[in-house]
Amino acid sequence: MRLITDWRHSYKLYSLQITLVIVLVAFAQLELLPLWQPQLSPNAYATLNSALAVLLFVARLIKQGPDPER
Repeated sequence: MRLITDWRHSYKLYSLQITLVIVLVAFAQLELLPLWQPQLSPNAYATLNSALAVLLFVARLIKQGPDPER
C-alpha cells in the first residue's frame, strides 16, 4: 500500500473533507439524536448519511491534482 503524494496536503482533497462531514454527522447523531428525536425522523438521518456516502464515492472518482510521476 502506497500513500498519496504530498499526504500532508491531503486536507484539500474532497473525499477527506466529505469524510470529515460524515464523522461530524455521526457524532451529532450520537450526542444530539436524543434531543432532536421528537422533531426529526430516523429517515432524515438515514437519508443524510446515504447522500453523504454517495457524495464521498463520487468525490473519490474525481481527479484531484496532477498525475503521479512514475
